[in-house]
Formats: sequence, C-alpha cells, structure tokens
Amino acid sequence: MLKQRITTAIVLGIILLAILFFVPIDIFTWLALAIFGYGAFEWSKLAEIKSKTNQLIYSIGLVVIGSLIYIYYLDSTLWSITGQITEQNYNLMFAACIWWAVSSFLVFIYPRGKRVWQHHLVVKSLFGYLTLIPAWLALVTLRDWQHAINFNAGAWLALFVFGIVWAADVGAYFSGKRFGSHKLMPNVSPGKTIEGFMGGIIAVVILTLAVLWNESVSFENWPAMIICCAVIGVISAFGDLSESMLKRDAGIKDSGNIFPGHGGLLDRIDSLTAAMPVFLVFFTHYYN
Repeated sequence: MLKQRITTAIVLGIILLAILFFVPIDIFTWLALAIFGYGAFEWSKLAEIKSKTNQLIYSIGLVVIGSLIYIYYLDSTLWSITGQITEQNYNLMFAACIWWAVSSFLVFIYPRGKRVWQHHLVVKSLFGYLTLIPAWLALVTLRDWQHAINFNAGAWLALFVFGIVWAADVGAYFSGKRFGSHKLMPNVSPGKTIEGFMGGIIAVVILTLAVLWNESVSFENWPAMIICCAVIGVISAFGDLSESMLKRDAGIKDSGNIFPGHGGLLDRIDSLTAAMPVFLVFFTHYYN
C-alpha cells in the first residue's frame, strides 16, 4: 500500500510541476478551474446529492460561479500595477479565512455542532463552494504573482505553499506511525494522533528554515515567517479534518478513487484548500 501511494504521489508530483511551471497563465487559470470543478463533483457526494445529474449540475455551478467572480467581480485582475493584491481579491481571501475559522470551529466541537449542517444538502453544498472557489482563486493568484516580470516566480511561490502542506502531511504520517499513541480528534478522524500532528508542524518548521536560509532572508524576519508557516501547517490539518468530518457524516471513506492509494481529488487537495487562501493573506501583509 505504501509503495502504491509513493508511486502515485511521484507521478502526480511530476504532472503538477509540469502544469505549474510550463503551462501559460491563461490556460492554467481555466485548467485549474476545471480541476476544481471535478473537485466539486466529488464534493457533491459529501453533500449527499444522490442524482448523477444533480451532481453534474453542482459541479458546473461551481465553474460558472467561479468564472463570474473572476471575470466580473475581479475583472480578471488579481494583482495591481504596483504589485499588490487587488482590494477585491484580498476581500475574497479574507472572507475565505473567516470561513476556515468557522470550519475549524465546527471540526473542533464535532459532533456537538453537527445538527447545524448534518444531512442538510443545501448547507453542505454551500460549504463546498465556500471551500473550493476561494482555493481556486488563491492558487491562480499565487501562480500569477510577478508574472510579467518573471514567468516562474508565482510557480515557485505556489510550490512553497504545496511544500508546507506536503511537509505537514509527510511529517504527520511518519511521526504518527512511529510515535503516535494519543488520538488527536477521534470523533472526526480516528487515525490521526497528537504526535503525528506535532511531527507535521516540526516538518513545516524545518522546511521553512531551509527556504529562509536558501533565500538569504534577513534573520530579523525569520520568527514571523516561521510562525506564519507553522500556522499554515495547522490550518492545512484542519482542511483535512474538515473533509474527514463531512465524509464521516456522509458515510463514505474516500471522496473518490481516481488516484490509486490516495482516493479522490479532494482527498489530495483538502489541506491545500485551507492553506492557500490563508497563506495568501499572510503573504500579502508580509510582502507589503
């Protein structure tokens, strides 16, 4: 099983890097939306939408709403001429942070608060749009950073966010396997442990230190960057736990089965959906 997971992860990593670094930004934007549209198709199962037709409508709805927000609200502009994130885009990312604070709270109090959303198709469908649309916009915004100056600057920035999430995931997996004995949130995800969670955060800190050292960042900025990245690692864990909570409520193990050993698309990007908007808000303030 571990060999299959590693093989699939390597193949997916190669495909991701190729798309991230070599696909033109305009194509990348709509390709990413199509991928998140498929993520919405998987989310429809978490929302307990039974009909295949309605699942498809839900998926298309996300693509349509995302397109309208991008074209009309953001005017297809993610960064200002001065290199700062636009006000409209920042407001969306900040709203996404609020949503993740709410989502994390629902995870933290589960199962006490589940009567608010349990088996409520409309509420859980809304959860999906609140999760996936900002995540798509955050990904495209990261990729578009300094695009006119350096084609791959945004790709490296996005890859750093992916690296934080992957470090948290890998660190949690191996430290949990080796040292895990105390359950983190057994009502949500019985397999996750406090030791695994801490191992993931330590891995994030190590990655951050390596990047700060490699980029010759001034030491006076290290504490703030380390804290921010550690917070991203924590938020990414709640992204995973949030999906686990909804899967448990819907009575399913995986969101899909398109990736051998990894389940569905949502099972691979659940942590990223939380990490990217929050990172972008932190990055905006730091960059300013």
